[in-house]
Amino acid sequence: MRLLVALLVWLLRATFVSRGALALENLALRQQLAAYARSQKRPRLNPEERAFWVALSRVWQDWRSPLAFVRPATVIDWHRRGFRCYWRWRSRKPGRPRIPAEHVAMIRRISTDQPGWGEDRIADELAIKLGIRHATSTIRRYMVRRREPRGGHTWKTFVRNHASQIFAVDSLTQHTALFAVVYVVIMEIASRRIVLINATTSPGLAWVKQQIRQATAWGKSPRFLIHDNDGIFGQFRDRKRRGEKGRRYRCHLDLWLADVMGIEGIPIPYGAPNASPHIERLNRTLREEALNQFIFLNVKHVRRVCTEYLSWCIAPERRLQPQWIVG
Repeated sequence: MRLLVALLVWLLRATFVSRGALALENLALRQQLAAYARSQKRPRLNPEERAFWVALSRVWQDWRSPLAFVRPATVIDWHRRGFRCYWRWRSRKPGRPRIPAEHVAMIRRISTDQPGWGEDRIADELAIKLGIRHATSTIRRYMVRRREPRGGHTWKTFVRNHASQIFAVDSLTQHTALFAVVYVVIMEIASRRIVLINATTSPGLAWVKQQIRQATAWGKSPRFLIHDNDGIFGQFRDRKRRGEKGRRYRCHLDLWLADVMGIEGIPIPYGAPNASPHIERLNRTLREEALNQFIFLNVKHVRRVCTEYLSWCIAPERRLQPQWIVG
């Protein structure tokens, strides 16, 4: 606390000193700092000093230039640690309670006796005949898994054969300097061409629909849209819902795609991000080479960095270098 008060007093004093005096004082302090850095080991900063540098990086664009004791990457790492502590505090409430052991045994027995039933069918049987209601995700957790022999085409063959007709959509999160969570939505095709990228702090099904409309304008609509099981796609809570043609859909997005856009939504299996490897590789590249290098101020800052980075990746002089293209 005393350090912050001293810095505030120095800032008030600097407002009444001439510009030339400040430049000379800055030069003298830098010379003493350079001599100290040569003769002494690097000091350890306390939490107050770390918080000062994190706050300074938010309000001063050229904050990296005067750093002498720490590297810029260290200041960014302090901000990540602060976000982890903040999110741990936000998530301090316990999760959902475990279901009774009798229900677990019943789910395992039904999945064993009826191997062709999925979690939706088991949920309907338990709710209608026994009055036991559990989410399909809970039932899927306790089902007995079997390894069945493969038949027909594999998923890799399907993606390769329909690469020109497939869009993939995914989202990732990025926190700002004040720990506000920004959601970045990316759409691409299996040929690894970026169609759309946008960011928001308030994602929802209506916002995702608008992004799909913008990406499929002027007759550029794909035949398939691959996505994960994120909650922003409007997952049905109890069971799959039937569309106009009698087909069951897992989320509101797939139902809207089929009825309005004429696109077949394909949700990947739960816990299988490798089913959409192209966009997952793009997410990792974007995070490691761009998002992890900044402390962002707001959602506009996140959107600008993502747009400029992707524009740099697809520049003509780098199109022939595979290491610059995602995947």
